[in-house]
Amino acid sequence: MKRLALWVLALGLAAAGLRAGAQPYAPPTAPVEDVAGWESTRWGMTPDELAVALGSRFVVTRNQIGLLTYSVSDATVGGVSFTPVMLTISPGRGLTEVRLGTGWVNHARNDEAAAIEAAMRNAYGPPHSVQINEEPGPDGVAAARNVGWNFPTTSIQLRHWYSTTPTGVQDLLSISYLKPR
Repeated sequence: MKRLALWVLALGLAAAGLRAGAQPYAPPTAPVEDVAGWESTRWGMTPDELAVALGSRFVVTRNQIGLLTYSVSDATVGGVSFTPVMLTISPGRGLTEVRLGTGWVNHARNDEAAAIEAAMRNAYGPPHSVQINEEPGPDGVAAARNVGWNFPTTSIQLRHWYSTTPTGVQDLLSISYLKPR
């Protein structure tokens, strides 16, 4: 538990830009009033519009039962690469979600999480919510950090969940851009 508490403290300090050699947090140059999508995309875009906006990075695949899935080949936030980036296109509503994340891995990504959060704070300003949980939950997650930004047309969630289990370290790092209903 002491190791976990130290990890959470280190993550908090790193995210605030207080660790040795890190750049201190600097607010965005202009206040962020709204975020209308992700990168060059806008909520409601059709697959054809996404293909134009994203160019060769836009990937359409057909799964075994014939359903189409949409993704972006890659994205980088805070120097951390995500491959692929999943796009949700809802019938009649177009693009409604962009999800960056590679799922659970068997090694800690504390430095990557801190770099991503620092980059997002620089882009969007201070988060509107920060939730930290250090107690093990029913799902076995021992530490969770959820950071959120809410704008009129977009909600952004950064998640970093970490657990040490008898089989080893489990770490989840993801970012979701969502069109509010």
